[in-house]
Amino acid sequence: MRVHYSLVDDLFSFETFQALVEEVSEESGNVFDEQTSGMIVLRRAGRKHQKIARLAENPTHVLFFAKVLHKGEVRTFTRADESPGAVTKVEVGDDSGEISLVFWDERVSVLDEISVGDVIEVVGKVESKHEVRVVDLQKTVCDIPTRNDSEGFSGSPQAGETIDATIVAIGEVSTFTRRDGNEGKRVDVAIADENGICILVLWDPGVIDGFVLGDGIHATGLRRNLRSTGREYSAGSNAVIEKADVSYPVVFTPVSALVPDTTASVSGTIYSIRSAREFTTRKGAQSWVRNTEFKDDSGTMHLVLWGDNARDPPAEGDTISLFNVSCKTDRRGDREIQVSWGCLLINDSDPKSEKVSISGMIIETARGTCIDDGQECLLIDMSLPPGTEYYVEGVKTGDKLSIVSYSEFTRSADELNERIRFINE
Repeated sequence: MRVHYSLVDDLFSFETFQALVEEVSEESGNVFDEQTSGMIVLRRAGRKHQKIARLAENPTHVLFFAKVLHKGEVRTFTRADESPGAVTKVEVGDDSGEISLVFWDERVSVLDEISVGDVIEVVGKVESKHEVRVVDLQKTVCDIPTRNDSEGFSGSPQAGETIDATIVAIGEVSTFTRRDGNEGKRVDVAIADENGICILVLWDPGVIDGFVLGDGIHATGLRRNLRSTGREYSAGSNAVIEKADVSYPVVFTPVSALVPDTTASVSGTIYSIRSAREFTTRKGAQSWVRNTEFKDDSGTMHLVLWGDNARDPPAEGDTISLFNVSCKTDRRGDREIQVSWGCLLINDSDPKSEKVSISGMIIETARGTCIDDGQECLLIDMSLPPGTEYYVEGVKTGDKLSIVSYSEFTRSADELNERIRFINE
Protein backbone atom coordinates (compact mmCIF):
# COMPACT_ATOMS: atom_id res chain seq x y z
CA MET A 1 0.00 0.00 0.00
CA ARG A 2 2.87 2.40 0.75
CA VAL A 3 4.13 2.00 -2.82
CA HIS A 4 0.80 3.18 -4.20
CA TYR A 5 0.66 5.93 -1.57
CA SER A 6 3.98 7.27 -2.80
CA LEU A 7 2.18 8.26 -6.01
CA VAL A 8 -0.22 10.58 -4.14
CA ASP A 9 1.81 11.57 -1.06
CA ASP A 10 1.54 15.21 -2.15
CA LEU A 11 -2.28 14.98 -2.02
CA PHE A 12 -3.16 12.92 1.05
CA SER A 13 -1.82 11.85 4.40
CA PHE A 14 -1.17 8.11 4.65
CA GLU A 15 -4.12 7.75 7.05
CA THR A 16 -6.45 9.46 4.55
CA PHE A 17 -5.16 7.23 1.75
CA GLN A 18 -5.79 4.11 3.89
CA ALA A 19 -9.35 5.28 4.58
CA LEU A 20 -10.00 5.90 0.86
CA VAL A 21 -8.68 2.42 -0.03
CA GLU A 22 -10.92 0.79 2.58
CA GLU A 23 -13.89 2.82 1.34
CA VAL A 24 -13.36 1.58 -2.23
CA SER A 25 -13.12 -2.00 -0.97
CA GLU A 26 -16.39 -1.61 0.98
CA GLU A 27 -18.12 -0.08 -2.06
CA SER A 28 -17.26 -3.24 -3.98
CA GLY A 29 -18.60 -5.48 -1.21
CA ASN A 30 -15.02 -6.38 -0.31
CA VAL A 31 -14.55 -7.92 -3.74
CA PHE A 32 -11.58 -5.69 -4.58
CA ASP A 33 -8.38 -6.51 -2.74
CA GLU A 34 -6.08 -3.86 -1.26
CA GLN A 35 -3.99 -3.51 -4.41
CA THR A 36 -6.97 -3.10 -6.73
CA SER A 37 -8.65 -0.63 -4.35
CA GLY A 38 -5.41 1.34 -4.14
CA MET A 39 -5.20 1.58 -7.92
CA ILE A 40 -8.78 2.87 -8.07
CA VAL A 41 -7.92 5.59 -5.53
CA LEU A 42 -4.94 6.58 -7.69
CA ARG A 43 -7.10 6.81 -10.81
CA ARG A 44 -9.71 8.92 -9.03
CA ALA A 45 -6.94 11.24 -7.88
CA GLY A 46 -5.78 11.68 -11.48
CA ARG A 47 -2.58 9.67 -11.01
CA LYS A 48 -3.00 7.17 -13.80
CA HIS A 49 -0.55 5.13 -15.87
CA GLN A 50 1.67 7.26 -18.07
CA LYS A 51 3.35 6.74 -21.41
CA ILE A 52 7.13 6.39 -21.26
CA ALA A 53 7.63 9.47 -23.43
CA ARG A 54 5.72 11.56 -20.87
CA LEU A 55 7.47 10.44 -17.69
CA ALA A 56 8.39 13.58 -15.78
CA GLU A 57 11.95 14.32 -14.63
CA ASN A 58 11.31 14.88 -10.94
CA PRO A 59 11.76 12.93 -7.67
CA THR A 60 8.12 11.87 -7.38
CA HIS A 61 7.05 8.36 -8.24
CA VAL A 62 5.62 7.41 -11.62
CA LEU A 63 3.42 4.54 -12.74
CA PHE A 64 3.49 2.94 -16.19
CA PHE A 65 3.20 -0.25 -18.21
CA ALA A 66 6.12 -1.46 -20.30
CA LYS A 67 7.28 -4.48 -22.28
CA VAL A 68 10.67 -6.03 -21.49
CA LEU A 69 12.95 -5.59 -24.53
CA HIS A 70 16.37 -6.56 -23.19
CA LYS A 71 17.88 -7.78 -19.91
CA GLY A 72 21.37 -6.57 -19.03
CA GLU A 73 24.05 -8.38 -17.08
CA VAL A 74 24.34 -7.95 -13.30
CA ARG A 75 27.43 -5.97 -12.28
CA THR A 76 28.80 -6.46 -8.75
CA PHE A 77 31.12 -4.06 -6.90
CA THR A 78 32.40 -3.08 -3.47
CA ARG A 79 31.41 0.22 -1.91
CA ALA A 80 33.73 2.57 -0.02
CA ASP A 81 32.48 1.14 3.28
CA GLU A 82 33.49 -2.35 2.06
CA SER A 83 29.86 -3.43 1.65
CA PRO A 84 28.98 -5.39 -1.50
CA GLY A 85 26.74 -3.92 -4.18
CA ALA A 86 25.05 -4.96 -7.38
CA VAL A 87 23.33 -3.17 -10.24
CA THR A 88 21.69 -4.08 -13.52
CA LYS A 89 19.52 -2.48 -16.18
CA VAL A 90 16.52 -3.72 -18.13
CA GLU A 91 15.43 -2.02 -21.32
CA VAL A 92 11.65 -1.61 -21.62
CA GLY A 93 9.34 0.18 -24.02
CA ASP A 94 5.83 1.03 -25.12
CA ASP A 95 4.42 2.61 -28.27
CA SER A 96 5.77 6.03 -27.25
CA GLY A 97 9.40 5.20 -26.52
CA GLU A 98 11.95 3.25 -24.50
CA ILE A 99 13.66 3.68 -21.13
CA SER A 100 16.05 1.77 -18.84
CA LEU A 101 14.93 0.34 -15.51
CA VAL A 102 17.70 0.35 -12.91
CA PHE A 103 17.81 -2.30 -10.18
CA TRP A 104 20.16 -2.02 -7.22
CA ASP A 105 21.43 -4.62 -4.77
CA GLU A 106 18.86 -7.25 -3.74
CA ARG A 107 16.40 -5.99 -6.36
CA VAL A 108 18.58 -7.44 -9.15
CA SER A 109 17.04 -10.84 -8.33
CA VAL A 110 13.94 -9.71 -10.22
CA LEU A 111 15.73 -10.67 -13.43
CA ASP A 112 15.06 -14.30 -12.56
CA GLU A 113 11.30 -13.61 -12.56
CA ILE A 114 10.86 -11.68 -15.82
CA SER A 115 11.64 -12.53 -19.44
CA VAL A 116 11.96 -10.62 -22.69
CA GLY A 117 8.43 -10.05 -24.02
CA ASP A 118 6.81 -9.85 -20.56
CA VAL A 119 4.62 -6.84 -19.84
CA ILE A 120 5.19 -5.33 -16.40
CA GLU A 121 3.58 -2.62 -14.29
CA VAL A 122 6.26 -0.38 -12.82
CA VAL A 123 6.36 2.06 -9.91
CA GLY A 124 9.60 4.02 -9.85
CA LYS A 125 11.50 7.29 -9.57
CA VAL A 126 12.68 9.07 -12.71
CA GLU A 127 16.46 9.51 -12.46
CA SER A 128 16.93 11.07 -15.89
CA LYS A 129 15.38 11.14 -19.36
CA HIS A 130 16.80 7.68 -19.89
CA GLU A 131 16.52 5.88 -16.52
CA VAL A 132 13.94 4.98 -13.88
CA ARG A 133 14.96 3.54 -10.54
CA VAL A 134 12.49 0.75 -9.77
CA VAL A 135 10.61 0.86 -6.47
CA ASP A 136 8.16 -1.95 -7.24
CA LEU A 137 6.86 -3.92 -10.21
CA GLN A 138 4.59 -6.80 -11.06
CA LYS A 139 3.97 -8.90 -14.15
CA THR A 140 0.60 -8.47 -15.88
CA VAL A 141 -1.46 -10.65 -18.20
CA CYS A 142 -2.22 -7.80 -20.61
CA ASP A 143 -0.15 -6.94 -23.69
CA ILE A 144 0.98 -3.57 -25.04
CA PRO A 145 2.50 -2.62 -28.39
CA THR A 146 5.96 -1.09 -28.66
CA ARG A 147 7.59 0.93 -31.43
CA ASN A 148 9.35 -2.29 -32.47
CA ASP A 149 6.07 -4.23 -32.90
CA SER A 150 4.83 -3.74 -36.45
CA GLU A 151 1.77 -5.83 -35.73
CA GLY A 152 0.84 -4.08 -32.47
CA PHE A 153 -0.96 -6.21 -29.86
CA SER A 154 -0.09 -9.87 -29.76
CA GLY A 155 -3.31 -10.97 -28.13
CA SER A 156 -2.59 -12.26 -24.63
CA PRO A 157 -5.10 -14.64 -23.12
CA GLN A 158 -7.92 -13.03 -21.18
CA ALA A 159 -7.18 -12.28 -17.53
CA GLY A 160 -9.02 -13.98 -14.71
CA GLU A 161 -10.30 -17.40 -13.76
CA THR A 162 -12.68 -19.73 -15.57
CA ILE A 163 -15.52 -21.67 -13.93
CA ASP A 164 -18.06 -24.20 -15.18
CA ALA A 165 -20.95 -24.30 -12.73
CA THR A 166 -24.71 -24.52 -12.16
CA ILE A 167 -26.84 -21.59 -10.98
CA VAL A 168 -28.50 -22.56 -7.69
CA ALA A 169 -29.75 -19.18 -6.38
CA ILE A 170 -30.09 -15.61 -7.64
CA GLY A 171 -30.32 -12.75 -5.16
CA GLU A 172 -32.16 -9.46 -5.58
CA VAL A 173 -30.59 -6.67 -7.59
CA SER A 174 -29.25 -3.97 -5.26
CA THR A 175 -28.25 -0.40 -6.10
CA PHE A 176 -25.47 1.76 -4.73
CA THR A 177 -24.03 5.20 -5.37
CA ARG A 178 -20.53 5.44 -6.77
CA ARG A 179 -18.16 8.16 -5.64
CA ASP A 180 -18.76 10.01 -8.91
CA GLY A 181 -22.45 10.24 -8.02
CA ASN A 182 -23.64 7.72 -10.61
CA GLU A 183 -25.82 4.79 -9.63
CA GLY A 184 -24.43 1.27 -9.84
CA LYS A 185 -26.13 -2.12 -9.60
CA ARG A 186 -25.04 -5.58 -8.52
CA VAL A 187 -26.54 -9.00 -7.99
CA ASP A 188 -25.12 -11.97 -6.09
CA VAL A 189 -25.53 -15.45 -7.55
CA ALA A 190 -24.86 -18.76 -5.79
CA ILE A 191 -23.30 -21.34 -8.11
CA ALA A 192 -22.29 -24.96 -7.60
CA ASP A 193 -19.24 -26.52 -9.23
CA GLU A 194 -17.06 -29.59 -8.66
CA ASN A 195 -15.66 -28.00 -5.48
CA GLY A 196 -18.98 -27.07 -3.87
CA ILE A 197 -20.94 -23.82 -3.65
CA CYS A 198 -19.51 -20.33 -4.12
CA ILE A 199 -20.77 -16.79 -4.68
CA LEU A 200 -20.51 -14.94 -7.99
CA VAL A 201 -20.88 -11.14 -7.76
CA LEU A 202 -22.15 -9.56 -10.99
CA TRP A 203 -21.57 -5.82 -11.38
CA ASP A 204 -23.77 -5.84 -14.49
CA PRO A 205 -26.93 -7.81 -13.59
CA GLY A 206 -27.94 -7.82 -17.25
CA VAL A 207 -25.31 -10.43 -18.11
CA ILE A 208 -27.57 -13.18 -16.73
CA ASP A 209 -30.78 -12.02 -18.40
CA GLY A 210 -32.37 -15.18 -19.78
CA PHE A 211 -30.67 -17.45 -17.24
CA VAL A 212 -32.78 -19.40 -14.72
CA LEU A 213 -32.10 -21.62 -11.73
CA GLY A 214 -30.51 -24.89 -12.81
CA ASP A 215 -28.83 -23.47 -15.90
CA GLY A 216 -25.21 -24.44 -16.49
CA ILE A 217 -22.75 -21.63 -17.15
CA HIS A 218 -19.24 -21.23 -18.53
CA ALA A 219 -17.77 -18.07 -16.98
CA THR A 220 -14.42 -16.58 -17.97
CA GLY A 221 -12.51 -13.51 -16.86
CA LEU A 222 -13.54 -13.82 -13.20
CA ARG A 223 -11.59 -12.31 -10.34
CA ARG A 224 -11.21 -14.23 -7.06
CA ASN A 225 -11.88 -12.26 -3.88
CA LEU A 226 -9.11 -13.50 -1.60
CA ARG A 227 -10.43 -11.48 1.36
CA SER A 228 -13.67 -13.43 1.54
CA THR A 229 -13.82 -16.23 4.08
CA GLY A 230 -15.50 -18.47 1.52
CA ARG A 231 -15.08 -18.81 -2.23
CA GLU A 232 -16.25 -15.65 -3.96
CA TYR A 233 -15.68 -14.38 -7.49
CA SER A 234 -16.37 -11.05 -9.14
CA ALA A 235 -17.53 -10.62 -12.75
CA GLY A 236 -16.44 -7.23 -14.05
CA SER A 237 -16.41 -5.70 -17.51
CA ASN A 238 -13.95 -8.31 -18.84
CA ALA A 239 -16.04 -11.29 -17.73
CA VAL A 240 -18.03 -13.40 -20.18
CA ILE A 241 -20.84 -15.70 -19.03
CA GLU A 242 -22.34 -18.21 -21.44
CA LYS A 243 -24.73 -21.13 -21.09
CA ALA A 244 -23.06 -24.51 -20.82
CA ASP A 245 -24.13 -28.15 -20.69
CA VAL A 246 -23.00 -28.82 -17.12
CA SER A 247 -24.91 -29.82 -14.00
CA TYR A 248 -23.78 -29.89 -10.39
CA PRO A 249 -26.03 -30.68 -7.39
CA VAL A 250 -26.74 -28.34 -4.48
CA VAL A 251 -25.26 -29.86 -1.33
CA PHE A 252 -26.29 -28.28 2.00
CA THR A 253 -24.41 -29.03 5.21
CA PRO A 254 -26.56 -30.22 8.16
CA VAL A 255 -26.48 -27.83 11.13
CA SER A 256 -25.22 -30.64 13.35
CA ALA A 257 -22.16 -31.09 11.09
CA LEU A 258 -21.03 -27.45 11.04
CA VAL A 259 -17.46 -26.92 12.23
CA PRO A 260 -16.20 -23.60 13.71
CA ASP A 261 -13.96 -21.42 11.51
CA THR A 262 -15.30 -22.89 8.27
CA THR A 263 -17.79 -21.75 5.63
CA ALA A 264 -20.77 -23.75 4.43
CA SER A 265 -24.24 -23.53 2.90
CA VAL A 266 -27.30 -24.52 4.96
CA SER A 267 -31.07 -24.65 4.55
CA GLY A 268 -33.67 -24.51 7.28
CA THR A 269 -36.24 -22.45 9.16
CA ILE A 270 -36.15 -19.27 11.25
CA TYR A 271 -38.06 -20.10 14.44
CA SER A 272 -37.21 -17.11 16.62
CA ILE A 273 -36.15 -13.59 15.71
CA ARG A 274 -35.24 -10.64 17.94
CA SER A 275 -35.09 -6.88 17.48
CA ALA A 276 -32.29 -5.39 15.42
CA ARG A 277 -29.57 -3.30 17.03
CA GLU A 278 -28.24 -0.33 15.11
CA PHE A 279 -24.55 0.56 15.39
CA THR A 280 -21.83 2.60 13.71
CA THR A 281 -18.95 0.77 12.04
CA ARG A 282 -15.31 1.73 12.44
CA LYS A 283 -15.58 3.58 9.14
CA GLY A 284 -18.51 5.67 10.41
CA ALA A 285 -21.17 3.86 8.38
CA GLN A 286 -24.58 2.87 9.75
CA SER A 287 -25.29 -0.87 10.07
CA TRP A 288 -27.43 -3.35 11.96
CA VAL A 289 -27.13 -6.70 13.75
CA ARG A 290 -29.92 -9.09 14.74
CA ASN A 291 -29.96 -12.38 16.69
CA THR A 292 -32.18 -15.23 15.50
CA GLU A 293 -32.55 -18.98 15.96
CA PHE A 294 -32.26 -21.40 13.05
CA LYS A 295 -33.09 -25.09 12.67
CA ASP A 296 -33.04 -27.90 10.15
CA ASP A 297 -33.78 -31.62 10.42
CA SER A 298 -30.49 -32.26 12.22
CA GLY A 299 -30.68 -29.64 14.97
CA THR A 300 -30.76 -25.98 15.97
CA MET A 301 -28.19 -23.18 16.08
CA HIS A 302 -27.95 -19.51 16.93
CA LEU A 303 -27.81 -17.35 13.81
CA VAL A 304 -26.56 -13.75 13.60
CA LEU A 305 -27.69 -11.48 10.75
CA TRP A 306 -25.60 -8.44 9.80
CA GLY A 307 -26.20 -5.39 7.61
CA ASP A 308 -29.23 -5.29 5.31
CA ASN A 309 -30.18 -8.86 6.22
CA ALA A 310 -30.58 -7.68 9.84
CA ARG A 311 -32.43 -4.50 8.86
CA ASP A 312 -34.87 -6.35 6.59
CA PRO A 313 -34.90 -9.97 7.83
CA PRO A 314 -37.06 -12.97 6.93
CA ALA A 315 -40.09 -13.55 9.16
CA GLU A 316 -40.45 -16.19 11.86
CA GLY A 317 -41.42 -19.48 10.30
CA ASP A 318 -39.82 -18.68 6.93
CA THR A 319 -37.69 -21.32 5.25
CA ILE A 320 -34.40 -19.88 4.06
CA SER A 321 -31.26 -21.00 2.24
CA LEU A 322 -27.90 -19.53 3.30
CA PHE A 323 -24.90 -19.70 0.97
CA ASN A 324 -21.26 -19.13 1.95
CA VAL A 325 -22.02 -18.45 5.63
CA SER A 326 -19.41 -18.70 8.39
CA CYS A 327 -19.58 -20.96 11.41
CA LYS A 328 -18.03 -19.25 14.44
CA THR A 329 -17.67 -19.82 18.17
CA ASP A 330 -19.50 -17.34 20.41
CA ARG A 331 -18.33 -15.99 23.77
CA ARG A 332 -19.75 -19.02 25.58
CA GLY A 333 -17.92 -21.44 23.31
CA ASP A 334 -21.07 -22.47 21.43
CA ARG A 335 -21.29 -22.66 17.66
CA GLU A 336 -23.19 -19.98 15.75
CA ILE A 337 -23.82 -19.03 12.12
CA GLN A 338 -22.75 -15.59 10.91
CA VAL A 339 -24.45 -14.07 7.85
CA SER A 340 -22.41 -11.05 6.70
CA TRP A 341 -20.28 -9.91 3.73
CA GLY A 342 -19.92 -12.50 0.99
CA CYS A 343 -23.04 -14.43 2.06
CA LEU A 344 -26.30 -14.83 0.17
CA LEU A 345 -29.64 -15.27 1.96
CA ILE A 346 -32.57 -16.56 -0.08
CA ASN A 347 -36.09 -16.68 1.37
CA ASP A 348 -37.64 -19.88 0.02
CA SER A 349 -41.10 -19.30 1.57
CA ASP A 350 -43.95 -18.18 -0.63
CA PRO A 351 -45.05 -14.72 0.53
CA LYS A 352 -48.60 -14.71 1.95
CA SER A 353 -50.46 -11.47 1.37
CA GLU A 354 -53.75 -10.21 2.79
CA LYS A 355 -55.72 -6.97 2.74
CA VAL A 356 -55.79 -5.27 6.14
CA SER A 357 -57.07 -2.13 7.81
CA ILE A 358 -55.33 -0.97 10.99
CA SER A 359 -54.92 2.09 13.18
CA GLY A 360 -51.61 2.76 14.85
CA MET A 361 -48.76 5.12 15.57
CA ILE A 362 -45.96 5.82 13.11
CA ILE A 363 -42.56 5.08 14.68
CA GLU A 364 -38.95 4.95 13.48
CA THR A 365 -37.13 1.66 14.04
CA ALA A 366 -33.80 0.14 13.01
CA ARG A 367 -35.58 -1.37 10.02
CA GLY A 368 -37.20 1.87 8.90
CA THR A 369 -40.60 3.57 9.29
CA CYS A 370 -43.26 1.32 10.87
CA ILE A 371 -46.84 1.49 12.10
CA ASP A 372 -47.51 -0.02 15.54
CA ASP A 373 -51.09 -0.81 16.56
CA GLY A 374 -50.14 -2.21 19.97
CA GLN A 375 -50.17 -5.81 18.79
CA GLU A 376 -47.76 -5.84 15.87
CA CYS A 377 -45.26 -3.53 14.23
CA LEU A 378 -45.34 -3.46 10.42
CA LEU A 379 -42.74 -1.92 8.10
CA ILE A 380 -44.48 0.53 5.75
CA ASP A 381 -43.51 1.70 2.28
CA MET A 382 -44.40 5.37 2.76
CA SER A 383 -42.76 8.25 4.61
CA LEU A 384 -45.25 9.35 7.29
CA PRO A 385 -44.38 11.64 10.24
CA PRO A 386 -43.31 9.69 13.35
CA GLY A 387 -45.40 10.15 16.50
CA THR A 388 -48.64 10.58 14.53
CA GLU A 389 -51.48 8.06 14.49
CA TYR A 390 -52.92 6.96 11.17
CA TYR A 391 -55.70 4.77 9.86
CA VAL A 392 -54.30 2.82 6.93
CA GLU A 393 -55.53 0.28 4.41
CA GLY A 394 -53.16 -1.86 2.43
CA VAL A 395 -51.67 -5.27 1.65
CA LYS A 396 -49.77 -7.05 4.43
CA THR A 397 -47.02 -9.50 3.42
CA GLY A 398 -45.22 -11.00 6.40
CA ASP A 399 -44.29 -8.05 8.60
CA LYS A 400 -44.42 -5.52 5.74
CA LEU A 401 -47.36 -3.32 4.76
CA SER A 402 -47.85 -1.78 1.33
CA ILE A 403 -50.18 1.16 1.93
CA VAL A 404 -53.07 1.77 -0.49
CA SER A 405 -54.78 4.60 1.41
CA TYR A 406 -54.27 6.43 4.70
CA SER A 407 -55.74 9.20 6.84
CA GLU A 408 -54.74 10.79 10.13
CA PHE A 409 -56.49 9.12 13.04
CA THR A 410 -57.69 10.84 16.22
CA ARG A 411 -58.90 8.72 19.12
CA SER A 412 -61.94 9.82 21.07
CA ALA A 413 -61.68 10.66 24.77
CA ASP A 414 -63.93 7.70 25.66
CA GLU A 415 -61.66 5.29 23.73
CA LEU A 416 -58.54 6.64 25.43
CA ASN A 417 -60.10 6.35 28.87
CA GLU A 418 -61.18 2.77 28.11
CA ARG A 419 -57.60 1.87 27.10
CA ILE A 420 -56.21 3.45 30.27
CA ARG A 421 -58.66 1.45 32.42
CA PHE A 422 -57.70 -1.72 30.54
CA ILE A 423 -53.97 -1.11 31.12
CA ASN A 424 -54.49 -0.34 34.83
CA GLU A 425 -56.46 -3.54 35.34
